[in-house]
Amino acid sequence: MSDTQRRSYAVGAVAGVAAFALAYVLVYALSISVVRDALLTEVAEAFGDERAAWKIVGWVLFNAQFVTTTITVDVPFIGGTSAVNFIAENDSLSPALYAIPPALLTAAGVATARLDGATDLGRAVRVGPAVALGYLPLSVLGAVLFTVTAGEAGQGAPTLLTAVVVAGLLYPVVFGTVGAALATALDGS
Repeated sequence: MSDTQRRSYAVGAVAGVAAFALAYVLVYALSISVVRDALLTEVAEAFGDERAAWKIVGWVLFNAQFVTTTITVDVPFIGGTSAVNFIAENDSLSPALYAIPPALLTAAGVATARLDGATDLGRAVRVGPAVALGYLPLSVLGAVLFTVTAGEAGQGAPTLLTAVVVAGLLYPVVFGTVGAALATALDGS
């Protein structure tokens, strides 16, 4: 692998990290008031997880990428497991949250292509997916860190497999490539 390729992949990885971090910050800003008022946060905090709000914002970030949150309740006769998308099921959360990850990943792809100096579509298709190199590890880490445990009564977390495949790989590869292709198309006009 040449130094140019390594640099391009490093730039893509940094852009992916920036996209994930900025997506979390924006989702936090747009949803924290709803999350703090949610009964789910109050229940989690009552069972000893005082920091549940920032984790539940993480659920919303993953929900914005169509990754469900798996909620498991271990209470006899009423317990069970369900998969929930809080944006789809809560009128208080704006559907505009769905636009944040694609927009930021597309911007990361544009930045990657511009910093790489890509001028043709073939090069854009090679450097755009590099955004996943930074986004995937944070998706995996987030799926683990955003776990809320309510004592022995249950827990909630982003669904791990879809967090890795959809949020960690599919989204950054697709939108990073779209952004890189867009950058080369705009550069040529």
